Amino acid sequence: MVRIHKNIVGKSFVGIFFLTTSSAFCQIDIEVHSRLDNFMKESCEISYNEITSTSVTSILKYEVFHIIQETKNIYDEKEKSVNEFIVIDNGQQVKRFERIKSNTSLTELTSYIREDFTLNQETAPVFQSMLDYIYPIAEWKPDKREFFFKNGKWYFLRDAYFRTKQGFEITVNSEGKIIDICYKMKWNESESK
Repeated sequence: MVRIHKNIVGKSFVGIFFLTTSSAFCQIDIEVHSRLDNFMKESCEISYNEITSTSVTSILKYEVFHIIQETKNIYDEKEKSVNEFIVIDNGQQVKRFERIKSNTSLTELTSYIREDFTLNQETAPVFQSMLDYIYPIAEWKPDKREFFFKNGKWYFLRDAYFRTKQGFEITVNSEGKIIDICYKMKWNESESK
């Protein structure tokens, strides 16, 4: 029993020691903090550009932005590092669009669609254009985009590997209102044109 008590006390002491020393490293002098902020301001440029395309504004309820963050002059390198983000501002917070990993249900994207938007033969090219803005295809990839309607669902092909197609599957009701959006990594042959 004494051994267990010593072990618990010893581990507690080590834990408290690490908490105390790690918090000591976290506290930065106000002047140092200001210099670090100035360094980052001089090294980074951030631009916010609203995407005002008709395809985006006529389909989505909220404003969409393209953010570009450029980092330069780090380690005296001439090149700059560029990060780009596509985000949506729902009026309460700015959020990124859902990340596509494998077969992904896109419930948030579905909730961003305007109630008065209907997906049909006339609006399908506009929807394709909206997808190009919010889920852009990498420039190095060949253009495999196409769309079609089959069995009550719209399919927006974004990529293809060998004989496998992948892209957005949009379920609509009889009036063309979007009920569900998902990204499928592999379409069955029966789902293709």
